[in-house]
Amino acid sequence: MRSFFTTCITITALATGAFAQTKPTTPSDTNPAKSPVAPTSKSTPKTSDAASKEVKTDIAKVGATEKDTRRQVFILPLGGMVGVGLRHQEMEKIEKEADKFGPGQIIVIRINSGGGLVTEGDQIAESLSRMRDKHRVVAWIEEAISGAAFTAMHCREIYFMKTGSLGSITMFAGDKSAQGKELEAWIERVGDVSEGAGRNRQVGRCMVYSPLVVSYTKDKKTGKVTFFDNDSGEHMLSDDKDNLTFTEDVALDCGFSQGTADTEEELFKIMQLKPNSYVVNSVGKKVGDTWDKTISDSKKAKSRLLTEWEIKGASQGEAVQIANRIKLLDEMLRLWEKCEPVAMGYEGGGPLIPAEAQQYEDLFAGFQSAKVKAPIVKTAFERLKKELQQKLSDMRKKN
Repeated sequence: MRSFFTTCITITALATGAFAQTKPTTPSDTNPAKSPVAPTSKSTPKTSDAASKEVKTDIAKVGATEKDTRRQVFILPLGGMVGVGLRHQEMEKIEKEADKFGPGQIIVIRINSGGGLVTEGDQIAESLSRMRDKHRVVAWIEEAISGAAFTAMHCREIYFMKTGSLGSITMFAGDKSAQGKELEAWIERVGDVSEGAGRNRQVGRCMVYSPLVVSYTKDKKTGKVTFFDNDSGEHMLSDDKDNLTFTEDVALDCGFSQGTADTEEELFKIMQLKPNSYVVNSVGKKVGDTWDKTISDSKKAKSRLLTEWEIKGASQGEAVQIANRIKLLDEMLRLWEKCEPVAMGYEGGGPLIPAEAQQYEDLFAGFQSAKVKAPIVKTAFERLKKELQQKLSDMRKKN
């Protein structure tokens, strides 16, 4: 039964290879409209309902004229495993905030991840494809390997930090890399993503499958880059030995990256954001930092709960231990509802499901395929709690 719970499909990094890509057009920044000076309203005595209505109308007009028309910039830091620290849920929270200001806002996803779950990659793809049709969505790369690279490739603009790396999008099914038709489909899908964001198709394909190669030639006068699905270009990006992985310098030279920035100020300058035309919205960092803290706190809680399940109350007798375990099941369920990726044990250690609850095979038949697993866990825990409560009741009757 335990092996059933620990099986999952992942995207993980395999190797470091060469590098690539064409430079998509960067959306130009627009000049902000100057906010008109709000009129000064005189205090009005409460003489009648009509007078009161006039005052309220004046206040409403003042509020409208003082509306900030600058573009909102959301910096969303996402790190760790795809599906745990880097998820579509946080992206969608920022999407909702950006939508409040209308289309054309700026969302910068700062990525530092070595890969993760294939299933999460599907959901990220759906979210980013929708977001980039409304807003200027940018990937800022510290590290983006495998599933994280797949995430970044959905953004029409990619910027690197000086030590940044991106690539090696390898699919694994369990502990084996994808083969046959599954591999072919994955190669073409990543090619579609690359092309859909305005990049060379072969570049994406070479990140998945090392036998494929790509090279490029760069015009010394115009800087125009031409890619080749063979070795006929002046510069080899990817040979037939390793999956393509970009470093900052090569990504910049071939136009895969739009620039290099280690600070927000450098990034905004390269993005050609004009002074006073934008404002950094704090919600972006708050969403990222909040989720990061939730993960950290949940990991500590999970470790404590597993330990207490085995030892708490044992020295005081079976009845005390049963009573304590009933309470622990409630705490475990709260953790599942608060931070399912940690409760699921994607980063190791297995799911937060005591062996006593794993016996209900009828409940867990569709566990792995369920998008949200907490409801299944809740049903199992409730069944186990009833059994423990009955056992405790029987013990008390005997005494």
